[in-house]
Amino acid sequence: MSDYFGAGMRLYLEKLVDWQQLLTLRQGEPVDVAAEVGAFRTLLETAAGLAASFEKTARAQWAAEGELTPDGGAEPPAHIRDSYAKLREAGLVCLGVDPEYGGFGLPALLNGMVLEMIARADPSLMMVVGLQSGAANDTEKYGSPEVKRSWLPRFTSGEVQGCMDLTEPQAGSDLGGISTRATELADGSVQVDGQKIFISNGGAEVHLVLARDAETFEQSRGTTRGLSLVLVPRHRED
Repeated sequence: MSDYFGAGMRLYLEKLVDWQQLLTLRQGEPVDVAAEVGAFRTLLETAAGLAASFEKTARAQWAAEGELTPDGGAEPPAHIRDSYAKLREAGLVCLGVDPEYGGFGLPALLNGMVLEMIARADPSLMMVVGLQSGAANDTEKYGSPEVKRSWLPRFTSGEVQGCMDLTEPQAGSDLGGISTRATELADGSVQVDGQKIFISNGGAEVHLVLARDAETFEQSRGTTRGLSLVLVPRHRED
């Protein structure tokens, strides 16, 4: 067994969590705990094996830089793309998303264990996978039914990656300084105006852009009120 699936993780999986109570609450009915925990163990062992296989290459390529693409975008170094492809092939992307959209619907604890394994092997890869998971979870929680149907299956399959556009030239950790404006148009679409910088995994296809509601722009300036995440694809499908 890979030491990436360490004693602390196994302790939580096998001893500390009341899976009967947790899974019954999540699923609304009694479950076969032994079967569920066995499936969790298999998934974590698979993730640990992959993480261990990533470490050597990540150490050798730690200084590798991302690459610009012909369409004006950017993508991570080749070894990160290769590792992501292996995670995608194993189905280990966006683990917390509901099975309705192709995910596993796993508890956050288990998703956190997988991200910890990946972070130990290659922190840059974890940035990509972690942002992917975060963007998918926010889309599932707050997106319209149409948005969820359109994007969540593509998130969980790994077809598209996601990121979050927060930082601006005048606003980093101070989100009250956000000046990007979101204006709802007559046809129901949203127009986003502003500038974002230093976006982690900014070459991703799906950007959740933090913007201030145009209708209350002046009243909410300098505060975190009136802020929303707007899903903006890097390429228009029409």
